Amino acid sequence: MSFSAGSSRLARSIACPICSLLAALPRRGRCLAAPRAEPRAALRHHSRARMSSLGEARSERPLGAEAEKDDPKASRKSGLGSGLERLRNKTKALKQTDAPSRHASTRTILGQSSDLPIRARFAPSPTGYLHLGSLRTALFNNLAVSASNGGAFVLRIEDTDQVRTSESRCILTSEQSRLVGDAEEHLIKDLEWAGLSWDEGPDRGGPHGPYRQSERLDVYKDHVQRLVDNGHAYRCFCSSEQLESQKRELHDAGKPTVYPGTCRSVDPSESDARAAQGEPHVVRFKGDAFGRPKFRDAIYGSFQKKDPEEDFIVMKTDGFPTYHLANVVDDHLMRITHVIRGEARLHLAFTGREVSDCFQEWLISTPKHLALYQAFGWEPPTFAHLGLLVHSDGTKLSKRNDSVNISKYQDQGVFPMALLAWLANLGSSFKSDAKTPRTVDDVADAVSLFVAAWIMAADLTFKFTRGGIKLNLGKLEHFHNKYRDALLGNHIPALAEKEAKLMDHHLTQPMLRELEAITSGSSVDSDKLPKAWQTDLELVPALQANQKQAKKYIHNIFASRQGGFQSPSSLIQQHPYLFWRVPGGLYQSSLAASAPDERILDALNLAIEREDCWDTQGVKVMECIRDRLQNEDIDHVMMHNVLRLVGAGGQDVVSQSTSRMLMLLGRDEWRHRLDVVKTLLRGCDEPGES
Repeated sequence: MSFSAGSSRLARSIACPICSLLAALPRRGRCLAAPRAEPRAALRHHSRARMSSLGEARSERPLGAEAEKDDPKASRKSGLGSGLERLRNKTKALKQTDAPSRHASTRTILGQSSDLPIRARFAPSPTGYLHLGSLRTALFNNLAVSASNGGAFVLRIEDTDQVRTSESRCILTSEQSRLVGDAEEHLIKDLEWAGLSWDEGPDRGGPHGPYRQSERLDVYKDHVQRLVDNGHAYRCFCSSEQLESQKRELHDAGKPTVYPGTCRSVDPSESDARAAQGEPHVVRFKGDAFGRPKFRDAIYGSFQKKDPEEDFIVMKTDGFPTYHLANVVDDHLMRITHVIRGEARLHLAFTGREVSDCFQEWLISTPKHLALYQAFGWEPPTFAHLGLLVHSDGTKLSKRNDSVNISKYQDQGVFPMALLAWLANLGSSFKSDAKTPRTVDDVADAVSLFVAAWIMAADLTFKFTRGGIKLNLGKLEHFHNKYRDALLGNHIPALAEKEAKLMDHHLTQPMLRELEAITSGSSVDSDKLPKAWQTDLELVPALQANQKQAKKYIHNIFASRQGGFQSPSSLIQQHPYLFWRVPGGLYQSSLAASAPDERILDALNLAIEREDCWDTQGVKVMECIRDRLQNEDIDHVMMHNVLRLVGAGGQDVVSQSTSRMLMLLGRDEWRHRLDVVKTLLRGCDEPGES
């Protein structure tokens, strides 16, 4: 993964300078299916589209309507050179502004004015649980809406694939159900856990519902009938056996094994009669009706399939629509302005040249969708296809693989905001001065997607990766630790209640459960402790007190180790003396190896008994000990070694700083540990009363 592609390389990826300029200008949405025209005509065409009012219902223009004539004067006013110069100046100003205004500027250059709303949607299929790629797509849709004024983020459940259906070019077969019964419930819970919210959806309704496709079947049937009536679609009565036979004949003849259009010639009245009698059929869209639609993807640039579309199915034999039909109808009726989705391997005609082996999941489907938009006479939305997340070996993520399910990261205690920041950073780059994201808005301000994905100008410094994006789990750990440290070290009142719950859920409670399990001997991780700490463990009194005091003690330890530990389990293994009293056997072996200087023990004892020596940082205690020893010929290192022996059980123990140990363990616990050491030095078997 690279974050520093040269500007010349980015410039070469721009197929058309007019479209490059238009990508950076505020717009409601370009008519991506517009007929090819000279640059001035194209500029005028897109300018008219941008000035359309989103508040009105999208217009339905007659099929084949001609564009208005060019306006040379308007074209001259919108000169290419001056437009790019304005964009460069805007970009330069963006880099020089402070964070709040930079975020506002980012909204303006998202590809639409911040004064106009963006309506985006996340439309998962409940055939599995939410995984990393899906969450990343949902995040970017959420961020796009956040970058506009008055927009809406829509959650739509695409559950029309009631049975496993596959069409190998010409054959449609049905098998067992694909839907997972509790997938929708888990999906909503996982999105809420991640901190994402939506304005419309199956759980909260909205003006354009229902938001489950299985509840919109009448809508789809009406639109399919409209296509049939207009001559853009027809019923296909071919059986699976007929389709298989046709496929073999085409294959033997060395021809593409696409559906040959057998039922195109069926008279409409005959088709109506056969359908009325209940003869099984699908409905196919005439794939060649609009040629090979060419469009401009906001990330990938100009796109056009090499081969013409075959007659693809829009309505299955069970009366359910295919993805293509339902997707287009719903996006139009729900007034979606931006379709932001993930990108299967294929050969593309991409920006005027063939690019093989690209990861595109839905990019290949978009020409079908554009043809449907044209058939209905609708204006299509802006398309942006995100690079697909892949495993480190380059294989595609699967929602049926537990290793990529969001529940795995919940179980591991990963902070939701850390996960979002990591996903946003994959395939893009955070600004170098970005603060640790604490909210979704912070992620929006940090990630460079808004700059790179919707603007494809040659002189921008940010980049959004195309193609397969390999997971970097090490980076996730980095974001997790940064977020944890931000919570521990930078208190934000407005987030206090929410973040306190996160701390309790992700750090404090797991730590307390693990400590209890190790103490009782039921933890499988007990053998990871140093050998001397594997038996006869007694929790420090602070952890045996009430829950409130125990949580406070754990929080103080986390806060003191800000940036200095990778996980609660590693903290336990490295610093067991903070959680349990030092075992007598460890003290005995340490004292046998090196007897401590009695003068240091006396100085520590006096400091313990002086209440004025104790503060919240442990610094005053150290000052009291040094004051007591200032006239003694005692090496500074020796003093700290003795204090480590008393506090942690040995002079060579990997420990906190001495003052930090004094602060964390507290006065009473230090008194107890000093008494144990003194008792052992006197040769007693048991410590005296403290």
